[in-house]
Amino acid sequence: MSSWPHIRTLELADTRVNPPAITLRGLFAALRLCPDLHTLQIYLDAVNIDIDPEAELFQHTSLRELDICDSNVEDPKAVAYIIFSMLPCISSIISHRRLSSRRRLVWDEVKKELDSLRSSVMVQQEKDLCSGYTRVRALPWDASA
Repeated sequence: MSSWPHIRTLELADTRVNPPAITLRGLFAALRLCPDLHTLQIYLDAVNIDIDPEAELFQHTSLRELDICDSNVEDPKAVAYIIFSMLPCISSIISHRRLSSRRRLVWDEVKKELDSLRSSVMVQQEKDLCSGYTRVRALPWDASA
């Protein structure tokens, strides 16, 4: 366990287990142990949402690439909001070529929702946690109120 904080790339992708054993809560528990993680390949249960991003104070700001393997998702808006809230520096969500066309379409919807969250909310300048420069930050509320 002492080497977990230094892991930069991690693969947890045994697609023979169906449904996947790793839930969103399990994912974030593991991410707390890997603050420097940059790339993650994971077979994830994104159907049974067992985490509330409104109640969680955790953000993982090192993770940039998320490979979701053959993971299924039923609520693209909820999954996009979880990624937006808790994994703010994700720049790439990769789905496998062998992913069924239905699953691929749903993950494409997650990506569209994520883009929408990033671009359509109010903006405020703030120090960017992801790259150290000042950028426009998306806020999900009216900061003037």
